[in-house]
Amino acid sequence: MSGEEYIESLRDGREVYLHGERVRDVTTHPAFRNSARSVARLYDALHEPEAKGVLSVPTDTGNGGFTHPFFRTARSAEDLVTSRDAIVAWQRLVYGWMGRTPDYKAAFFGTLGANADFYGPFRDNALSWYKRAQERVLYFNHAIVHPPVDRDRPADRTADVCVHVEKETDAGLVVAFSQSRMIAGYFLPQVSWNSLNRSVAAASFGAV
Repeated sequence: MSGEEYIESLRDGREVYLHGERVRDVTTHPAFRNSARSVARLYDALHEPEAKGVLSVPTDTGNGGFTHPFFRTARSAEDLVTSRDAIVAWQRLVYGWMGRTPDYKAAFFGTLGANADFYGPFRDNALSWYKRAQERVLYFNHAIVHPPVDRDRPADRTADVCVHVEKETDAGLVVAFSQSRMIAGYFLPQVSWNSLNRSVAAASFGAV
Protein backbone atom coordinates (compact mmCIF):
# COMPACT_ATOMS: atom_id res chain seq x y z
CA MET A 1 0.00 0.00 0.00
CA SER A 2 1.27 3.46 -0.87
CA GLY A 3 0.58 6.67 1.03
CA GLU A 4 -1.85 7.79 -1.65
CA GLU A 5 -3.73 4.49 -1.47
CA TYR A 6 -3.88 4.79 2.30
CA ILE A 7 -5.31 8.33 2.18
CA GLU A 8 -7.88 7.27 -0.40
CA SER A 9 -8.94 4.31 1.77
CA LEU A 10 -10.04 6.75 4.47
CA ARG A 11 -12.49 8.47 2.12
CA ASP A 12 -15.12 5.79 2.46
CA GLY A 13 -17.98 7.63 4.11
CA ARG A 14 -16.97 6.61 7.63
CA GLU A 15 -18.82 8.31 10.47
CA VAL A 16 -16.49 10.28 12.74
CA TYR A 17 -17.77 12.90 15.16
CA LEU A 18 -15.89 15.70 16.90
CA HIS A 19 -17.66 17.85 19.50
CA GLY A 20 -20.97 16.47 18.28
CA GLU A 21 -20.41 17.37 14.64
CA ARG A 22 -19.84 14.96 11.77
CA VAL A 23 -16.36 15.01 10.25
CA ARG A 24 -16.89 14.44 6.55
CA ASP A 25 -13.27 13.72 5.61
CA VAL A 26 -10.58 12.92 8.18
CA THR A 27 -7.90 13.47 5.53
CA THR A 28 -8.75 17.18 5.22
CA HIS A 29 -10.19 18.11 8.61
CA PRO A 30 -7.72 20.25 10.65
CA ALA A 31 -8.02 17.96 13.68
CA PHE A 32 -7.07 14.81 11.79
CA ARG A 33 -5.34 15.60 8.51
CA ASN A 34 -1.77 15.86 9.81
CA SER A 35 -1.96 12.49 11.56
CA ALA A 36 -3.40 10.91 8.42
CA ARG A 37 -0.57 12.41 6.37
CA SER A 38 1.97 11.10 8.89
CA VAL A 39 0.66 7.54 8.48
CA ALA A 40 0.70 7.99 4.70
CA ARG A 41 4.34 9.00 4.98
CA LEU A 42 5.08 5.72 6.75
CA TYR A 43 3.57 3.75 3.88
CA ASP A 44 5.46 5.78 1.29
CA ALA A 45 8.70 5.14 3.15
CA LEU A 46 8.32 1.40 2.48
CA HIS A 47 8.69 2.12 -1.24
CA GLU A 48 11.84 4.22 -1.03
CA PRO A 49 15.00 2.59 -2.51
CA GLU A 50 16.88 3.07 0.75
CA ALA A 51 14.18 1.16 2.63
CA LYS A 52 15.35 -2.19 1.30
CA GLY A 53 16.69 -4.33 4.12
CA VAL A 54 15.65 -1.79 6.74
CA LEU A 55 11.96 -0.97 6.31
CA SER A 56 11.24 -3.59 3.69
CA VAL A 57 12.12 -7.26 3.39
CA PRO A 58 10.84 -10.01 1.06
CA THR A 59 7.56 -11.61 2.10
CA ASP A 60 7.49 -15.28 3.03
CA THR A 61 4.02 -15.85 1.55
CA GLY A 62 5.14 -16.67 -1.96
CA ASN A 63 3.74 -13.59 -3.67
CA GLY A 64 7.18 -12.20 -4.52
CA GLY A 65 6.51 -8.88 -2.80
CA PHE A 66 7.97 -7.04 0.16
CA THR A 67 6.71 -6.10 3.60
CA HIS A 68 7.59 -4.36 6.82
CA PRO A 69 9.86 -6.79 8.73
CA PHE A 70 7.66 -6.91 11.84
CA PHE A 71 4.78 -8.36 9.79
CA ARG A 72 6.85 -11.41 8.93
CA THR A 73 7.41 -14.17 11.47
CA ALA A 74 10.88 -13.86 12.96
CA ARG A 75 12.88 -17.09 12.53
CA SER A 76 16.20 -15.98 13.99
CA ALA A 77 17.83 -13.47 16.29
CA GLU A 78 18.83 -11.51 13.21
CA ASP A 79 15.17 -11.29 12.14
CA LEU A 80 14.26 -9.90 15.57
CA VAL A 81 16.93 -7.22 15.29
CA THR A 82 15.73 -6.33 11.79
CA SER A 83 12.16 -5.97 13.08
CA ARG A 84 13.36 -3.80 15.95
CA ASP A 85 15.31 -1.53 13.63
CA ALA A 86 12.29 -1.19 11.31
CA ILE A 87 10.09 -0.13 14.21
CA VAL A 88 12.69 2.47 15.18
CA ALA A 89 12.99 3.71 11.58
CA TRP A 90 9.23 4.28 11.32
CA GLN A 91 9.08 6.03 14.68
CA ARG A 92 11.87 8.37 13.66
CA LEU A 93 9.66 9.56 10.82
CA VAL A 94 6.98 10.63 13.32
CA TYR A 95 9.41 11.62 16.08
CA GLY A 96 8.02 8.92 18.35
CA TRP A 97 4.66 10.67 18.70
CA MET A 98 2.46 7.99 17.15
CA GLY A 99 2.06 4.91 19.31
CA ARG A 100 -0.55 3.13 17.20
CA THR A 101 1.17 2.95 13.84
CA PRO A 102 0.44 -0.03 11.54
CA ASP A 103 3.29 -2.09 12.99
CA TYR A 104 1.59 -2.05 16.40
CA LYS A 105 -0.75 -4.95 15.57
CA ALA A 106 2.00 -6.71 13.65
CA ALA A 107 2.97 -7.98 17.08
CA PHE A 108 -0.13 -10.17 16.76
CA PHE A 109 -0.30 -10.82 13.03
CA GLY A 110 3.32 -11.89 12.92
CA THR A 111 2.60 -14.72 15.35
CA LEU A 112 -0.02 -16.31 13.12
CA GLY A 113 2.57 -17.71 10.74
CA ALA A 114 4.42 -19.45 13.54
CA ASN A 115 1.47 -20.50 15.69
CA ALA A 116 -1.29 -21.25 13.21
CA ASP A 117 -1.68 -24.78 14.61
CA PHE A 118 -2.83 -23.27 17.90
CA TYR A 119 -6.17 -22.48 16.21
CA GLY A 120 -6.83 -26.14 15.44
CA PRO A 121 -9.48 -26.57 12.72
CA PHE A 122 -9.25 -22.83 12.00
CA ARG A 123 -5.58 -22.98 11.12
CA ASP A 124 -6.29 -21.86 7.56
CA ASN A 125 -8.04 -18.74 8.89
CA ALA A 126 -4.93 -17.81 10.85
CA LEU A 127 -2.67 -18.33 7.85
CA SER A 128 -5.02 -16.33 5.63
CA TRP A 129 -4.85 -13.35 8.00
CA TYR A 130 -1.08 -13.73 8.22
CA LYS A 131 -0.80 -13.58 4.45
CA ARG A 132 -3.21 -10.65 4.04
CA ALA A 133 -1.65 -8.59 6.80
CA GLN A 134 1.89 -9.17 5.61
CA GLU A 135 1.32 -8.53 1.91
CA ARG A 136 -0.71 -5.35 2.47
CA VAL A 137 0.92 -4.16 5.73
CA LEU A 138 -2.59 -3.80 7.09
CA TYR A 139 -3.40 -1.06 9.57
CA PHE A 140 -5.47 -2.67 12.30
CA ASN A 141 -6.23 -1.83 15.89
CA HIS A 142 -8.46 -3.07 18.64
CA ALA A 143 -11.11 -1.78 21.01
CA ILE A 144 -11.12 -3.86 24.15
CA VAL A 145 -13.07 -1.94 26.79
CA HIS A 146 -16.83 -2.04 27.29
CA PRO A 147 -18.33 1.47 27.54
CA PRO A 148 -19.05 2.42 31.18
CA VAL A 149 -22.77 2.89 30.53
CA ASP A 150 -23.86 3.08 34.14
CA ARG A 151 -21.44 2.19 36.92
CA ASP A 152 -24.33 1.98 39.40
CA ARG A 153 -25.74 -1.05 37.63
CA PRO A 154 -24.35 -4.58 37.77
CA ALA A 155 -22.72 -5.88 34.59
CA ASP A 156 -25.66 -8.13 33.69
CA ARG A 157 -27.96 -5.07 33.50
CA THR A 158 -25.79 -3.33 30.92
CA ALA A 159 -24.93 -6.44 28.94
CA ASP A 160 -26.47 -5.10 25.75
CA VAL A 161 -23.22 -3.25 25.04
CA CYS A 162 -21.22 -6.48 25.25
CA VAL A 163 -20.80 -8.66 22.20
CA HIS A 164 -23.89 -10.80 21.76
CA VAL A 165 -25.51 -12.86 19.06
CA GLU A 166 -28.60 -11.27 17.60
CA LYS A 167 -29.39 -14.13 15.24
CA GLU A 168 -27.90 -17.10 13.48
CA THR A 169 -28.03 -17.53 9.72
CA ASP A 170 -26.70 -20.03 7.21
CA ALA A 171 -23.88 -17.57 6.52
CA GLY A 172 -22.90 -17.38 10.19
CA LEU A 173 -23.64 -15.31 13.27
CA VAL A 174 -24.99 -11.76 13.33
CA VAL A 175 -23.51 -9.99 16.33
CA ALA A 176 -23.82 -6.53 17.88
CA PHE A 177 -21.72 -4.77 20.48
CA SER A 178 -20.07 -1.52 21.50
CA GLN A 179 -16.48 -0.90 22.50
CA SER A 180 -14.48 2.09 23.64
CA ARG A 181 -10.88 3.25 23.43
CA MET A 182 -10.23 2.33 19.82
CA ILE A 183 -7.12 4.45 19.61
CA ALA A 184 -6.56 5.78 16.07
CA GLY A 185 -9.77 4.10 14.94
CA TYR A 186 -10.57 6.95 12.57
CA PHE A 187 -7.27 6.32 10.73
CA LEU A 188 -7.82 2.64 10.01
CA PRO A 189 -8.38 1.75 6.33
CA GLN A 190 -10.97 -0.72 7.52
CA VAL A 191 -12.75 -1.20 10.80
CA SER A 192 -13.41 -4.87 11.19
CA TRP A 193 -14.50 -7.22 13.90
CA ASN A 194 -13.46 -10.71 13.02
CA SER A 195 -12.95 -14.02 14.69
CA LEU A 196 -10.37 -16.56 13.71
CA ASN A 197 -12.60 -19.41 14.83
CA ARG A 198 -16.16 -18.37 13.92
CA SER A 199 -18.11 -17.51 10.81
CA VAL A 200 -19.44 -13.99 11.32
CA ALA A 201 -22.04 -12.97 8.77
CA ALA A 202 -22.44 -9.39 9.98
CA ALA A 203 -21.28 -7.20 12.82
CA SER A 204 -22.95 -4.03 14.05
CA PHE A 205 -20.92 -2.05 16.52
CA GLY A 206 -19.92 1.35 17.78
CA ALA A 207 -16.45 2.41 18.86
CA VAL A 208 -15.52 5.39 20.99
